[in-house]
Amino acid sequence: MGSLSFEERLLIMNALVSNGDAGLSQMELADITNLSQSSVGINLDYMTSTDIVKYRSESAGKVFVANYDLLEDLFSFMNQNYGAGVIQAVRTRPVNGSEEMSP
Repeated sequence: MGSLSFEERLLIMNALVSNGDAGLSQMELADITNLSQSSVGINLDYMTSTDIVKYRSESAGKVFVANYDLLEDLFSFMNQNYGAGVIQAVRTRPVNGSEEMSP
């Protein structure tokens, strides 16, 4: 939960989820979120240490992606334990930057 406990981390996660499996570089995340590259870097370090964000190495550097499996587990746990009476939205993986939700 600490991985999502700061506004900056929520901005980063939103950008990553919106971009899907293509991922984003640290510089792209800084541009999208209007955060400094050092702030993005510090938050990404923490988020990767908790495994809520993963990265892959490419020729241009690291590309960061949301860990959808962990997010699904987290949201499922939260809904089961704290979402009494709330209909769980079923998320499908983003395709081309869009995300589908169904009741």
